[in-house]
Amino acid sequence: MSLNKFLLYYLIFLNAFSFLGLMLRKKSGKNPSLNEKKIYRICPCKKMAESGSLSLICMYSAMGGFLYSTSSISLVGFGELYFNLILAFSLLCAILGWKLKLE
Repeated sequence: MSLNKFLLYYLIFLNAFSFLGLMLRKKSGKNPSLNEKKIYRICPCKKMAESGSLSLICMYSAMGGFLYSTSSISLVGFGELYFNLILAFSLLCAILGWKLKLE
């Protein structure tokens, strides 16, 4: 497996994980529903989103993916599909990390 495929799969997984953490975060309310309590025990992304570590992982991974893809695009060009996808998913990861940090 090449580095491009590995980085692309990593960013896809991280985007899905951070989107799930963004959706399952603790909402302001007194009585959480029963489904929220069950999902909180199963899914570690909610705990990571509340502690802020998921936002930090997203931002650093987005910076690394962005720098790798832009330097590769400048050397190779826009012909390689993996570099363009890595750039798009790293920008999406930065946006999700920013949303996790703000809320």
